[in-house]
Amino acid sequence: MEKKRDWFVLWICGVVFAVCVLTIFVHQHSLLLGSFSKLDNDDVRYLRSGQYLLEHGQLIYYNPVTTLSAFIMPGLPVLIAGIMKVFGTGDAGIYAFRIFQALLTSASVGLIYLITDRLFGKRTAKLAVILAAAYVPIYYAADLILTETCFTFFLLLLTYLLLNALDTNRKRDYVILGLAIAGAIYFRPTAAMLPLIIGLIWLVRREKFQLIARNTIILGLTLIICLSPWWVRNYQVFHQFIPLTNSSANPLLLGMLINGQEPQDFIRDHEELYKTYRHGSEEQQKELAELIFKYQITHHPITFGAWLLFGKLIRLIIVPFYWAPIFGIPFWLAALQHILYLILSIAGVCKMLRYRTSAHYGFLAVVAYFVVIYLPFITMERYFYPTMLLMMIPLAYFMEQWGIHKLNWRRARPASVQKSSTNVNA
Repeated sequence: MEKKRDWFVLWICGVVFAVCVLTIFVHQHSLLLGSFSKLDNDDVRYLRSGQYLLEHGQLIYYNPVTTLSAFIMPGLPVLIAGIMKVFGTGDAGIYAFRIFQALLTSASVGLIYLITDRLFGKRTAKLAVILAAAYVPIYYAADLILTETCFTFFLLLLTYLLLNALDTNRKRDYVILGLAIAGAIYFRPTAAMLPLIIGLIWLVRREKFQLIARNTIILGLTLIICLSPWWVRNYQVFHQFIPLTNSSANPLLLGMLINGQEPQDFIRDHEELYKTYRHGSEEQQKELAELIFKYQITHHPITFGAWLLFGKLIRLIIVPFYWAPIFGIPFWLAALQHILYLILSIAGVCKMLRYRTSAHYGFLAVVAYFVVIYLPFITMERYFYPTMLLMMIPLAYFMEQWGIHKLNWRRARPASVQKSSTNVNA
């Protein structure tokens, strides 16, 4: 039976890979968000960045000329450059990168199985991969040249490795976990504060101080070694220590705008400052974000407070990452599936709270972290997509528990009630 179930998961992963590849060749370049001539969106900028890195050995991104950049983490451009070195910088290289993303997507479904199996057993894990494979946005995301697919893989991988490290407390497991976290950081800097969550889990578990100190040193040294090439490069280029990117101010500033609308009364009172700082330096945009925050809290406390506490969270999670239809599947249908999945998975999270193990709390801590970390900044469905893949696990758990409850309820009914029900149905 074990062997059959393992083959079942491999078949599901194979189907996911095949559908991803079919999506790539059916839609070709039609799902690109930007134009190669205008460089007006992230995907075409990433492609240009990878190509330029391959040809000149230098990382550029946003500027239309060849100005060196620390606006993004280098993971995706390096990966694109490596694939283009083998397959070329034309269409073949672009298709090869997307097929690689299809492999990562199918591997991510396999990781969902492993995490769920560790938490709830193989039956729930089997259901989780079916639900993940049926989730329409994963095939859309796999076709895009963005960080979502790669980061999702590392997020699922580090979650599995975290559960393993919490269980074993072995040195080598924390080294491997550190490598996975570093890999995630190289694609998205939002993973950088995750070790704080791990430390909190240690404290909740009341680990011995010596064990906490040892694992902190191991995890910290692993991250320092992995990230040091990026730090050295940034210091050599910009003559300052840039631990992640120098682009956090703009998302922070945008996060202060309610529904993306410019604060008209703030602009009225500080017109010159807004015009100067809105597209100014990193420091100016951070200062402007702080000023708008103080102004909004002072002048619109209820509206702005509701936006910070509820509006941004709803904006982050309620809409699926599905910006263009694939295979003719309309947005409303994908949105309906997403909302249904989301509601049931939140119910599953609530049911998971009854478990008192560090593995379950560790999983929930990772989910909570990757929701909360985005709230100070601009929020959109892109950023929640990787976490939504994690939510397949409580979703499967809730559905399995609901199915078991229904089955037990039917079996527990008196025979006379069951017979009466059968007659009515007849």
